[in-house]
Amino acid sequence: MKTSRGPFALLLLLAALLPACGSSGDECDRCSSDDDCGSGLVCSTFDDGSQRCGSGMGATSCRVR
Repeated sequence: MKTSRGPFALLLLLAALLPACGSSGDECDRCSSDDDCGSGLVCSTFDDGSQRCGSGMGATSCRVR
């Protein structure tokens, strides 16, 4: 009996990506307004054009892939 690994691999991939989809408003999380960010953070536009939660003081640097 031959079993396809495709569905299993897809399930593992989705499980690995699931935590990255949600945004808790922490520093460097994607945002669309200040309301998406946690306390003390604002939605800032970074040099790469992405909008992420940051201090708003220019001191936040985010590692992105």
